[in-house]
Amino acid sequence: MEINEELKKPTPVKAEKIITDLNGEIENIKVDDLNGVIEEVADTQGEQKAKEERERKLKETIQKQFVRVGDKYYKLVHRPDKHGRTQRLYVERQKSTIVDDFGRKSLKWVMKYEGFCCVASHTNFKQVIDGFFNEYNPLSHKPTSGNFDTIISILNHIFKDKIEFALDYLKLLYTNPTQRLPIILLESKEKNTGKSTFGNLLKLIFQDNAIKLGNSDFESDFNAIWIKSLCIIVDETSLDKKSIMPMLKRLSTETNKVTSNEKNKAQTQIDFIGKFLFMSNDEGKALLIERGDTRFAVFKVSTLIESGLKDNPNIEDSIQNEIPAFLDYLLNRKLHHSESGRMYFSTDVYFTKQLEIYFDGSQSYVAKAIQEYVKDVFVAYPEVHTLHFAVSDLIEQLSVLNYAKKTDRQQMKRALEVDLSIKPNPRQRYELYSLYEAENNLNSYTSVSKNNVVYEFKRDNFN
Repeated sequence: MEINEELKKPTPVKAEKIITDLNGEIENIKVDDLNGVIEEVADTQGEQKAKEERERKLKETIQKQFVRVGDKYYKLVHRPDKHGRTQRLYVERQKSTIVDDFGRKSLKWVMKYEGFCCVASHTNFKQVIDGFFNEYNPLSHKPTSGNFDTIISILNHIFKDKIEFALDYLKLLYTNPTQRLPIILLESKEKNTGKSTFGNLLKLIFQDNAIKLGNSDFESDFNAIWIKSLCIIVDETSLDKKSIMPMLKRLSTETNKVTSNEKNKAQTQIDFIGKFLFMSNDEGKALLIERGDTRFAVFKVSTLIESGLKDNPNIEDSIQNEIPAFLDYLLNRKLHHSESGRMYFSTDVYFTKQLEIYFDGSQSYVAKAIQEYVKDVFVAYPEVHTLHFAVSDLIEQLSVLNYAKKTDRQQMKRALEVDLSIKPNPRQRYELYSLYEAENNLNSYTSVSKNNVVYEFKRDNFN
């Protein structure tokens, strides 16, 4: 067959490829038809590549945004707060909604898991553990050496001579987040002290694993909003509900499952890893801390001026920039204190005068009445160094002398054994020194011998 001269002109497609694409049937095709076939083949190939690219991007989007846990679908969203920062969380989505938005084919790309788990780790985070989806949030910070002067100045200002406790606390929080730690209460009547700055520091470090609450949020019966968080930060603390303190104390030392209660949903059991931080202007009254309760580390925070610090309106930006360097420091820093209690620290490591104020303020009016009465008895009998009283003695004496009216045995025993931490001695003979008799007996009254279960008081404790 003779080839037309026009076929000698250069063509972008080789004849061999054309022949292959057309199964060798080229004899009766004209040049114009041939060029049309070449363009159609090129268009088809281009469309296929474009289709594959669209499918690849869709698959990538679906796998990044959606998971199926058990029988339910969830979408990863980033919800903004009033400061413009975003919170990373998974919200439930209907299967039909995903199909409407992305097509039925998209469902095959959704990653599927047996259920949720919450395994906290900042140094070795895993999103999937044995087929379960980890709902703890990974941190975006990458530790690197650098300067963290702003952060360390804040810690020195707030914790002063307890700075090693604070640094150990933060190191444990970062490297061992499941370790139980003391409940921290920062308080001051004055404003501009930096209490909230420490709360913001925790929020910036631990990101979506930390949550800031108000009193009403914390006192609500529905705890799902905070029960899974690592850092639970309550600002302007003044908790009135009597049920709050038992719950708070139980959670702070909990090793078993706790109940997550979400409105209009069934209760679920979860592992609790939360650490509490409270901040308050109501000194000595923010929490009902009973004498001897070692769960609490209470710090009175001075003003920034008293510490020689200037108010920095851009301090959070400085903190944010210093976090990678601070985390690098925590990783390489050795713990100053060794483990010596259920809250890791020995109580004396974080004991402060401010906590003692709470111990004194937590006493019942009966306990305070007992103390006043005993002081007065020691004054009335200067030669006596040890006093013994039975419960019935104190009820009678406090009532007749108007220290405490209408006191029953249960109130008296609680005041003695819980508020004042005085344990009863076995039944024995003792000398009762009565203030009523000392003040009203015209004769030289000393004491009367009795036999009963008694509580002992030493003069040295009442000077």
